[in-house]
Amino acid sequence: MLGTMRKHATSWLIKVACFAIVIVFIFWGGYSYTEKKASRVAVVNGSYIGLREYQSMYSNLVEQMRRQFGRQFSSELVETLNLKGQALDRLINRRLILTEAGMLEFDVSREELQNAIVSYPAFQTNGQFDSLRYQQILRSNKLTPQDFEANQREDLLINKVEQFITRGTKVLESEMLSFFHHTRDRVNLAYVQIDPQDFKNQVKVDEAAVRDYFDKHRENYRLADKRNILYVRFVPQDYLAEVEVTDQEIEEFYQLHQDDYREPKKVHARHILFRISEKAKTAEIQEILDRAKKVLDLARKGDNFAELARKYSDDSTASKGGDLGYFKSGDMVKPFADSAFSLKKGEISDLVRTRFGVHIIKVEDIKEESVKPLAAVKETVRQSLKEERSREIALQRADSFIDLSRALDDLQKAAAEAGLEVKESGLFAAEEPVPQLGRHPEINEIIFALRSKEISPAFSIGDDQLVAQLVEIQDSRLEEFAEAQERVQEDWITEQSEVLARTQAQEWLETARQEGNLAKVARRNKLKINKTGLFTTVSPAPPFGNQRDMVITAFSLTPEQPVPSEVYEVDGKFIILQLEDSQPASENGFQKEKDSLAKQLLQAKKEQTFSRWINGRRQQADIKMLQEL
Repeated sequence: MLGTMRKHATSWLIKVACFAIVIVFIFWGGYSYTEKKASRVAVVNGSYIGLREYQSMYSNLVEQMRRQFGRQFSSELVETLNLKGQALDRLINRRLILTEAGMLEFDVSREELQNAIVSYPAFQTNGQFDSLRYQQILRSNKLTPQDFEANQREDLLINKVEQFITRGTKVLESEMLSFFHHTRDRVNLAYVQIDPQDFKNQVKVDEAAVRDYFDKHRENYRLADKRNILYVRFVPQDYLAEVEVTDQEIEEFYQLHQDDYREPKKVHARHILFRISEKAKTAEIQEILDRAKKVLDLARKGDNFAELARKYSDDSTASKGGDLGYFKSGDMVKPFADSAFSLKKGEISDLVRTRFGVHIIKVEDIKEESVKPLAAVKETVRQSLKEERSREIALQRADSFIDLSRALDDLQKAAAEAGLEVKESGLFAAEEPVPQLGRHPEINEIIFALRSKEISPAFSIGDDQLVAQLVEIQDSRLEEFAEAQERVQEDWITEQSEVLARTQAQEWLETARQEGNLAKVARRNKLKINKTGLFTTVSPAPPFGNQRDMVITAFSLTPEQPVPSEVYEVDGKFIILQLEDSQPASENGFQKEKDSLAKQLLQAKKEQTFSRWINGRRQQADIKMLQEL
């Protein structure tokens, strides 16, 4: 296959190949088909799932979530989403689907495989397939062309099975209409909020009741386990002076990462904007277009473009003669960018319509796509390589220090021998930040798994490596009443105020249902009445948030029965609702969206069909776990 791609490296097929193979590495990761028998995690109908294969899938799922959630990503999220289970499930499903492909005698031709591979945006240099780059990328992912192509062949077989299983899926017009109204109908609600905080002054403290509350909720007043550690920190910055990087290493890195130093094509342009409001009528639009054409004629006759921009442009750049400076294609809305990047230096565009209005564009200068020369980035590359290697040294030093600490059975003695600084955290609970180190749940997990005096493995905080020894354990215990009395009393008062608030809310609800008028109840009891404004089931308004039961209730209310039968609780407050207005989506709107609705529902039904099929296959399959993950 690689040979075929080399031979046809200038064909139109190869010219469209680029980035998607990288996506394959990110989301699948590739694996060798020569996994050893000793490294197996599960068996599916006699087909083994290897540990390396599983680890690759798991790592890729974690990386997906890390990119998706950004700063919100954490080890707790990994647990909540059960990524370990998801990774194994995906591999099991993959085995079952490939088994089905064999039973159906599906195959992938060399032509299909080549077409699939060259349709990925991956291995280009200056728009042409680069076999050297192909090999470099595969090597950097520890993947051979044979393994990569085998994985691609499997993906194509899986797609064929999915298409086969879902081939008879259809969408009825009644389903589209139901879905249209479910997602497009709108309602407006009136509501009042009853806050238990407002009832606290009605609660009279009963000491016997408070003590009884404490006895019934003893676990609420348990002091958490705490730990204290000594630790040594290995900072990569401290090892930079030890690192030497050769010119040859810099050049090799540069050649492999040229895309990092690629400067995209840029255009320096001016423009004149004739702004058109979204609400502008046809006559007004035509008047603006006529005015724009006259200015375009002046520009093409040689009038100074900058002066024309100052005089006629509605854009904020008018004072600068319409100057936009240099910009990349993606910096501008598509119609504007398409026009600007199609012009030669000095050329003036036709009228260009965008969501802002109508533009006249003049290109002042063009900077073609280029790659920064090695000389320009040499020191940046050198520093990058030095930092990478200093991180490796920090990890190596941490590992060596672990060996010394465990040999001496004492981190402090090992640090003294190695000339390293030791710090002490002080006591902290599993859910608390580690003093001086901050909140790192994965580190707390490591520390709380240690035995007394045990030396930890190396763990990371940013680029730094840390090694710790557990030096103190404070076991969990239940507090005595005297220790927790103030908090117990406050908790009891809170509970009683919630009871009062709920009881009162229920009374007001019954009155509102009898009278059919929440506003009257609110006025009599000096309650603030709020309005949600119109909303749909897919964009619920405050105070609903993710309270799906409230949303479902809201769309079941009618003018004859505008108040629901229950009080809802959201964020500790009790809520009474009443229907104010409902607006069904129009038939005209359905006709306009019919095609897109059909596509959405067809895709959803296909996914449901395939999911049901795979679940059925799983129930029939012989699946065994071979080791705990």
